[in-house]
Amino acid sequence: MKTYGNFFEDIEQRRAELAQRKKDQMAQFKQKTAQSASDMDQLVASNKERIAKNQAEADRKKQEAIQKRKAAQAARDEAKAQKEKDQAMKDEIKQELANEREERRKDIEKKRMEKERAQAEKE
Repeated sequence: MKTYGNFFEDIEQRRAELAQRKKDQMAQFKQKTAQSASDMDQLVASNKERIAKNQAEADRKKQEAIQKRKAAQAARDEAKAQKEKDQAMKDEIKQELANEREERRKDIEKKRMEKERAQAEKE
C-alpha cells in the first residue's frame, strides 16, 4: 500500500514529467515553426527566381518578335520600293517606245505628204 509520502512523490514526479513534456512539445513546436518559416522563405526565394527567369525569357522572346517584325517590315518596304522602281522603269520604257512610234508615224506621214506634193507638182 502506498503511503501519503509515496503518493505525493508520485504526483510530484508526474508533474515534473508533464512539465518536461510541455517543454519538449514547446521546443518541438518552435522548431517546426522555425523550419516552416525557413521553408517558406526558401520557397518564396525560389519562386521569385523562377518568376524573374520566366520574365527574362518572356522579355527576350518579345524582343525577338519585335526584331522579327521590324525585319519583315523592312523587307516588305524594300520589296515595295523595288517594285515601284521597276514599275517606273517600265513606264519610262513604254513612254519612250510610244514616243518612238509617234516619231516614226510622223516621219511616215511626212514622207507620204512629200510624195503627194511631189506627185501633185508633177501633174
